[in-house]
Amino acid sequence: MTSGRRFVQYHGKKVALLPERFSGVASDRSICLSMAASLRDVCQANPERGVDLILCVSASIESNDPLVQALGFQSLAHLCEADVVDFYAAWSIVAKQVLEYTADPIVACGLCLLLRWGAMDAKAYPEASKNILQILWKIGSSNLTTNEVLWTKARVSAFMSMNHFEVGHIEICIPNVKESFMDLLIRETDIDVLQAMERLGSNIMAHEHSTRTRFVKEKRTPQNKIEKLLHVFPQLIFSAGKDSNFKELPGAALLFGSLGSGNALYQLQSKNIHDVVGQYANAMREIATSLQLSRNVVIALLSLQSWKLFMQHWLRAYISSVDKDVSSNILDKTSTAANGIMKTVLKMADGSLPRSAENMALAVGALCSVLSPSAHAAKGAASKFLLSWLFQYEHEHRQWSAAISLGLVTSFLHVADREQKLLNINGLIQVAQDSKNTLVKGACGVGLGFSCQCLVTQIPAVVTTSAEGSLYMLEAELLGKIVRVLSLTICELTRCSSNILQLLIQYIPPASDGGTSSITSESICMCSEEREEDIWGVVGVIMGLGTCINPLYRTGSHDAVSNIKSLIISWIIEGNLEVQSSGFFLDSSMALLTSGACLALPSVVSFCHRVELMQDSELDELLVCYKEIISRLLYHKTSGNMHQSLLMASCVGAGNLVACILKEGVHYLEIQLMKEFLILFKKAYSSSYPHIVPFGGMLGIINMMGAGAGIIAHDYPAMTSFGAVHGTKESSHIMGPLLSNPSLEMDLTLLLQDIFLLAQNSDDKKMRECATWALCFLGHDKGIQKNETAVFSASVSEDSTLFKLSLWLARLDYSEAASTANVNTVATVVRCLLQATRLPPLDWGAIIRRCMRYEDQVVKILPLDLDEKGILRQECLQFSLVHANKVDALMSFVDELSDLSRFRTLALNLQSGILLHLLDLLRLFSSSRLEKLFSDIGAYFSSPISPYHDYDGLQKTTLRISCWKGLCQSLDEISSSSGYTSAIEKCMSVLFSAMPGLETLQYAEEWKEATRCLGKARKDWLLDLLQISEIGLLQRDDDFIVTIKKIRLRTWLVKNGSLPLNELAKLKAYILDTQPQGVWDVLVEFASAVQSAEESVKRQWLVDVLQISCVTKYPSTALQFLGLLTGTCCIYMPLLILDPTVVLSDLPVTLPSLLSSPKWSSIAETAVSYLWMSLERIHEWASSLACGCAAPSLQLRPIDRSEKDMADFLLRLMHGTCVSLREYLPLEKQLRLADMDPI
Repeated sequence: MTSGRRFVQYHGKKVALLPERFSGVASDRSICLSMAASLRDVCQANPERGVDLILCVSASIESNDPLVQALGFQSLAHLCEADVVDFYAAWSIVAKQVLEYTADPIVACGLCLLLRWGAMDAKAYPEASKNILQILWKIGSSNLTTNEVLWTKARVSAFMSMNHFEVGHIEICIPNVKESFMDLLIRETDIDVLQAMERLGSNIMAHEHSTRTRFVKEKRTPQNKIEKLLHVFPQLIFSAGKDSNFKELPGAALLFGSLGSGNALYQLQSKNIHDVVGQYANAMREIATSLQLSRNVVIALLSLQSWKLFMQHWLRAYISSVDKDVSSNILDKTSTAANGIMKTVLKMADGSLPRSAENMALAVGALCSVLSPSAHAAKGAASKFLLSWLFQYEHEHRQWSAAISLGLVTSFLHVADREQKLLNINGLIQVAQDSKNTLVKGACGVGLGFSCQCLVTQIPAVVTTSAEGSLYMLEAELLGKIVRVLSLTICELTRCSSNILQLLIQYIPPASDGGTSSITSESICMCSEEREEDIWGVVGVIMGLGTCINPLYRTGSHDAVSNIKSLIISWIIEGNLEVQSSGFFLDSSMALLTSGACLALPSVVSFCHRVELMQDSELDELLVCYKEIISRLLYHKTSGNMHQSLLMASCVGAGNLVACILKEGVHYLEIQLMKEFLILFKKAYSSSYPHIVPFGGMLGIINMMGAGAGIIAHDYPAMTSFGAVHGTKESSHIMGPLLSNPSLEMDLTLLLQDIFLLAQNSDDKKMRECATWALCFLGHDKGIQKNETAVFSASVSEDSTLFKLSLWLARLDYSEAASTANVNTVATVVRCLLQATRLPPLDWGAIIRRCMRYEDQVVKILPLDLDEKGILRQECLQFSLVHANKVDALMSFVDELSDLSRFRTLALNLQSGILLHLLDLLRLFSSSRLEKLFSDIGAYFSSPISPYHDYDGLQKTTLRISCWKGLCQSLDEISSSSGYTSAIEKCMSVLFSAMPGLETLQYAEEWKEATRCLGKARKDWLLDLLQISEIGLLQRDDDFIVTIKKIRLRTWLVKNGSLPLNELAKLKAYILDTQPQGVWDVLVEFASAVQSAEESVKRQWLVDVLQISCVTKYPSTALQFLGLLTGTCCIYMPLLILDPTVVLSDLPVTLPSLLSSPKWSSIAETAVSYLWMSLERIHEWASSLACGCAAPSLQLRPIDRSEKDMADFLLRLMHGTCVSLREYLPLEKQLRLADMDPI
C-alpha cells in the first residue's frame, strides 16, 4: 500500500499512525504491513513530517515481523538521508532491536539500506562504524542457497552501502578486506552482485593509487645463464684481432656488430666517410664470398635477415661520418647515405662471382628494407638493377637471389611508387611462369610473397568510379593473378590435384591481358631426380602462397584465406600420415608439399589465429604432427637430399610455430611437449647427417625462443614482462616466451651451452659456422635485447588489488572446467581495471586477445544467456580504447580492430561499439591513420561486397546510428584545418546515401542523429551535399528519393538552427511545382519549420506561396502547403488534421481566420489578390476541361494533365475561400465572383 498521507483508511475510519497502533493490530499482519509501508512513504515524501512519527518508526523496527522491520529500516534510512535524524544516535537505539539478519534476506536488505548512512560520520564513531561495516561485509559475502533471489538483492544492497564508506576506513575495520574482496570477486557469478562489487573494486584501486609509494626499478642485469652466455658470446668469437672470422663465420659476422663494441666495424663510427665505406665494403666482399647459400631458400632468408642488420650498422656509420665531414647545409643525410651505400653495393655486385653475387643481391634488398620510405632514388636504382638480373635466364645464381630480393624491395616501396611496384611484381610473375628452373620459380614465389604485402593496403569508399578505386581494382586483380600463378606452379612442380588447389587456380579472374601459366609436358613430367634436387624451389612457391593470406584478407576474400590455410594444413597432416605408416615418403610429391607446408604454416597460423580464423584445438594437433614427423624422420635415417631437407624444414617450421603461438600469448602449450621438441632438436644437431640437418635442429631451438629465423612474415608481437609473470605459474602448461618458465630454463641452458661448445671447439668448420650463426641470431632477438636494457619507471605494487586482478586476468585458463571463471566475472574484472589510472607492466595485448576469445572457449562449459553473449568482448574493446594511449600493445590491438579488413569480420555489437567510440580513436590515431579510418568506414557502408549488406534493416540502422553518434562527437573535437576533415566529410556523405527515407518510425532516431551530426559540419560542404536539381523532383526514380531525402534533411537542419530559413525559401519554387504524390511529408516538415519563424517571415511565405500557386503546374501541391501554413498559424491549429484532403477542405476556414488576425491583416489584400488570380486560372482550366477546348491564357502557365481529377474540387475550394474573403476584393471582382459557377 502506498500513500502520501499520514493516515490510512481502515474499516471506514481514520486510524492514526501512532506507536500503540502497531501493537494493537499486531495480530493482523496485513494491517501492520500497510501501516509500515505508509510510514515509509511519508518519510520518503516529506521527511519533516516523517520525523514527527519517529516513535512509529521505532515501533516498526521493534516488530517481530521481518517485513515490517525491513520497512522500518527503510523509513529510518529516508530520515537519515534527509539529515533530519542523526544516524549514529538512532543506531545506538535500534541496533539492539535488529532481528537475526543472517537468517532473513528481507531484514538484511532493509538493514543494508539503512547502514549506508553511517558513512558520513564513520571516523567520529570508530566502534559503531566498525560494527556496521562488519555487518555489511557479512551480508555481502554470504553464500546462502535458500531464497537465492532475495539474498542476491540483500548482497547487492550490502555492497552498494559499502561503496559509501572510505576505503581506508574499511581496511581498518575489516581485516584483510582486499584479499577477501579479491577472492570473493573471482568466485562470484551473479551479474547483479558483480556490478555492485565493481564499484567497490574501483574505489579500492583509486585509494591504492592515491596512497601509493613511488619506487624505481633498477637496471636489469642478466638473470640467468642463457642471457649471460648470449651477452658474452659475440665478444669471445669476434674479439679484437680476430677479423679472419669474417671468412670463417660469415653468417655470424653479419650480426655481431649489433651485439657488442669489441670489434673493428663498430669502432668505425669515429672515422671519416672514406674509411667507413672502404672497410664496410671490404667486409661485405669477404662475407659475401664466404657465405654459402647452397641453393637453399631457408638459408637465403636467414642470410637476408642477417644482411639487414649489417646494412643498418653501415647506414648508421655512414650517417655519422657524413655528419662530421660534410657541412651543415646538407638537409637529408639519410638520403645521401642511402644513395652512397647503394651505389657501392651495386658496383660490387655487378662484377662479382656466382657465390658472391647471390649474397650481394640479397644485400641490396636488405639495404632497401632499412631505408626510409622517402628514399625513392635508392630503391628505384635497386629495383632496376634486380630486374635486370631477374631476366638473365642463363644465370641461375643471379635470377633466384634477385627474385627474393626484388620482392622484399617491392614491399618497402613508397605508396607513391605505384609504377615501379607494378613493374616489379609483373616481372616476378613473368619469370615464375616462363622459367624452366625450379629454384628460380621458388625464389619468385618467395619474392611474390614479399611483394604482395604492399597490395590493396587501402580500400577507397567508392571502388568503381574514383581513381583510388581503379588502382584498388588493379591491385586486387594483380593479387588474384599472383595466387593463380603460385597455385599453378605448385601443380606443375608436384602434380598435386587437390580440389582446394583447383579452387585457388580459379580464384579471381586473371589480369587484363588474359595470360595464364602454361603447363608444359616437360614441367609436369619431371623425373624424380630433378624434383629431389630442386626441393627448395617447391618450398619457396608454397611459402609465397602462404604469405598471400594477409592481402587476401584485406580484400575480404576469407574463403581464399581459409582455402590456403586448409590446403597447407592438409599437406602436413597427409605427410605425417604417410611418414608414420612407412617411415619415409613413398610419393616424392608429398615430401615436397610437406616440406613447403612446414615452413609456410607458422606465418599462416600466426595470422589466422590472430584474426580468429583458427581454433585453439587446431594448434595442438599441428604441433603433434610436427613432432611426429621429426621423430619419425630422425628414426629412419636415409641419405637422400629430400629426406634431409624435409627434416630441416620441419625443425625450422616447428620452432617458429611454437614461438608464434607462445608470443601471441593466447593459448597454453604443454611444457612436456616443449621438452620433447627440444630433445628432438638436440638429436637433429647431434646426428651424423650433413650440416643442413644439424643446422635445422639449431634453428629449431632458437626459433622456439623467438628468433624467427627463416620465416617470411615475422610479425607476431614480442613479449617481455608478461612472460615473466606466467613463468611463475605452477602448471603443466606455458604461455609466453620459453625463457619465462623456470621448468624449461635448465633444458634451454644445457642446449645452448652445448651449441656454444660446438661453436667454439668443433673440429668441423661448417658445424662451427652453423652454431655461431644460430647463437648470434638468437642473441640479436629483440626480446632478449630488451631485457638487457635499463628500465626506469614507476611500477605497481605487487600487493595491490590492481596488480592481483591484472595477474588473475593474465592467468585465465579454460583448459579445466573446475577452474574456469564465469564470463560475467571476467567482464567485471575488466571493467574494474578499465577505471584504473595505470596498469601493471604486463602484456596487455595478449591478455585482451585471450579475453576476447574467452567467451567462445568456455561457452560449452558454462552456457550463457542470450543477453549476456558478447558482453565480455564489448568490455575488452572499451578497456583497450581507454588504455591504448599508455599501452602500445593495446594501441596495436585497437588499430587492428579498426582496420577495415578486420572490422568487417567483427560481430555487430563490436562494430557498433567501434563506430560509437570514434572520438576515442580520434584522440589515439595520427592524422594519416584517421584519414584511413574514415575512408574504411565509408568503404564499409558503400562497398557492394561489404558484409554490411547482409544485415537486416534493424541491424543496419543500429550501425548507422552508432556511426552518426561517433561522427557527431568527433566533429566537436576537430577543426576545419585538420588533415582528415575531407575524409570525415566523405564518410558522412556515404552514410547519408545509405540512409533510408523517413516512412516509418524505426528510422526517426537515425534521422535525429544524422541531423545533429550534419549540423556540426562545415556549412559550405553541407550545402553542396544537399544541393538538388529540378530534374530530381520531376523524374520519379531513385534520384527523386535522394532529392526528397536532401530536402527533408534541409528542413530538419533549419528546425534545429543549423541552417537559416532562407535555405528552405530557395526550395519553395521547386517543391510547389512538383506532383503532390510523395511530397506530402516534405510539405508538413516545411510548414513545421516555418512555424517557428518570425511573424514577418511567415507573412512573406504566405504571399510567396499564393504567388506560386498562380503559375505552378501542380496547384494542388501549392494549395496543400497553403492549407498547412494557414492551419499551423491560425487559431484552429490544435484542431488541424494532417491529411492532404482535410487540409485542403479546411482552407476556406483557416485562411480567413488567419487574415482576420491583426498580425496578418497587413497582407490580407495582397494575399487575396493572388488568391483571386489563382482562382481565375483554375476556373479557366476547369472550364476548358469541361468543354474540351484549350484555353489560350494557359499556354504560358499550363497545368499538368495529372491534376485534371482535382479540377472540380480545387475550383470549389478556391471559390469558397474567395467567397469567405470577398470583403478584401474590389467590387468588380466580387461581382465576377458571384457570377462564377464553381460546379
